[in-house]
Amino acid sequence: MLKLLGGLVALFGLGVTLLGGWMLVRGPFLGGPALEPTAMLAALTAFLVGIVVFFRGLVRWAGIGARL
Repeated sequence: MLKLLGGLVALFGLGVTLLGGWMLVRGPFLGGPALEPTAMLAALTAFLVGIVVFFRGLVRWAGIGARL
């Protein structure tokens, strides 16, 4: 059951990372306008938090590390 939960957390983190990354890249690199500073900070925060959540779920799914 914990493996399933870890996999779901990893997928959620991957989705948040992809969404945050797309928000950062879509403006300047894909021909659109750049985001406002507040929106860019929110997208960058989502990207970084998504990476942390993704790896937390991946470690949970793989079953490695210390048991707390």
